[in-house]
Parts: sequence; C-alpha cells; structure tokens
Amino acid sequence: MKTKLVVSLATVLLGSVSLGAQAEEPVNIAFLPGQVGIPFYSSMQCGAETAAKEFNVKLSWSGPPDWDIALQQPFIDAALQLHPQGIVLAPTDGGALISQVKELESKGLPVITVDAPLNDPVETQSIQSDHFAGGVAAAKAMVGVAGDKGTFLAVGMRPGLPDIDARVAGFVETFKKEHPGAKLVPVAYPETSSTKAAQQVAAAIQAYPDLKGVYVTHSAAATGASAAIMEAGLRGKIKLISFDADPQQIRDLKDGIYDALIIQQPYNMGYEAVKLSAQLVRHQVEKTAVKHDNFLPFVVATRANMKNADIRQYFYKTSCK
Repeated sequence: MKTKLVVSLATVLLGSVSLGAQAEEPVNIAFLPGQVGIPFYSSMQCGAETAAKEFNVKLSWSGPPDWDIALQQPFIDAALQLHPQGIVLAPTDGGALISQVKELESKGLPVITVDAPLNDPVETQSIQSDHFAGGVAAAKAMVGVAGDKGTFLAVGMRPGLPDIDARVAGFVETFKKEHPGAKLVPVAYPETSSTKAAQQVAAAIQAYPDLKGVYVTHSAAATGASAAIMEAGLRGKIKLISFDADPQQIRDLKDGIYDALIIQQPYNMGYEAVKLSAQLVRHQVEKTAVKHDNFLPFVVATRANMKNADIRQYFYKTSCK
C-alpha cells in the first residue's frame, strides 16, 4: 500500500508540474536553424517542437537552404520583426553575428546558440557537440580500421568555422601526436557542396595511391566523398569515417561504404534550447545561473553496434512522424 501511495503521489506531482507549465501564458520563441531541408536540422526541429508542446511555447522555425550568413540574415531580420521573447540561433558565421547577438542580449532578449558557437561568448548559452572530442574519436576509429601507416585525408567545410575547425583539429592533432608515421595531406574544404567534395576526394585518390582513409566532418561532404570512393572502385579499401548519421549514411554504414559515424545529438539540442528559453522568459531560471557552454556527448556507430537500441535512437530523422 505504501508503494502504491508513493507512486500515486509522484504521478499527481508530475501531473501538476505539467499542468503548471501549460497554465503559463505561451512564450514566443524564434528558432533560426543554420540550414533547412537536411536530416540534422530536421532532427533538431523535432526536439524543438516536442519541447514547445511540453512547455507551452509558440515556436517559429525558419532558415536558409544553405549554410550562408548572407542567406540566413534575412530570416533573422524577419523573425525579429515579430518581437519574439527569446531567440534560438544556429550561427552560420561565428564572427558576423556577435554584435547583433550582444545587442539583443543587452535589451533583455535571451539568445541561445545551437550546433555552432559564436567566436565570442556573448549569448546566454551555447549548446553544441564537443567537436574537438569528436575529431579525436574519429582519429581513434580510423586507426582501428585502417592502421596508422599510409596517407589520410580530412575534409572540412571552410576555414574559420569554430565547430568544423575543431572537428578537423581533433583528428589532425591526434594523428600528429600519437601516430607520427602517418601522412596527413592538406585539409580539403568543399563548403557544403557534395559535388565539390567528390571532386576533391577523387583528386586525392589519384594523387596519393597509398590513401588509406578519408575523414569527413559533415554530411554534405560525406555524400561526395563516398561517391568518389565508390566511383574509384575502392569501397572498403579506403576507409571512410564521417560525422553525422543521415538515413543514407546509415544505409551506407550497413553496406560497408562507411566504417564509422560520429553522431551528434541534434534532437536534444533543439529540445534543451527551447526548454531553457521558456524557463528564462518566465524567470524560472535566471540568466546568471546558466552555464554558458553546454557540450553534448557524441555516439560512435559502427556496423558492429548499429543495431543496438541505445545507438539507433540517435540516428537522424527526415521528419518528426
């Protein structure tokens, strides 16, 4: 009887918390992703929408089709015209948006960045992956499948992006420190073009006959890198490790095109950002109590573990259904 009473009391209390959150006036939050139409941000949107329902948030979601500050800025301007009470932003330029975010914060509008940080920590919180650690994990996974002799290529996006640069640095520095016998060729920078990534990887395959492995830091470039390896007839011979876990990447991991995927947690980024925004607006959490850096761990998926439920739950979504 005592156990049943405790369970019933807990149920009542949890129900009260939920009803209390819903009883609050809706909070208007503008969520500005770095890019729409890709599984990473679709997964983030699912998390954001789940939190919006739980915490009575009126959520707007709008962003550019490509990772470009010139394309993102009009969406930011349009969102601000609607006078949101909080902003969640995936900054496509860590430097260009600093002054704008600083001004918004000075006016009492909390800004939370997700996925990529600003170059100066002027936002209330930055929720992102531990990008450097992800690069380290990729290096260790690469050595595990390809050894540490021969030539290796890292594929970034473009220089000057703190998150992607950290993914490259973790990989490169680990190899230089722990595996000096390996040769690292200059980092390739295809931006978000799969076509350009395919061309760059194909060129590296031609230039370096002993190319043992390719490490890719984002899903768009991974599509091109895998295509180049397949076109050269070197699937399985050139080991391929990538960040992210798009549905096609998951299929390619199963088929032996990839050897490991470094998976982020975009769903939890979206969920935590909307939850914290609502709490800040309602003064349930004070800004001074918020830790600036919120690093989410990553998951390494391989063919050996990809069927495990605790790994599969992190695979990216194309829709929230």
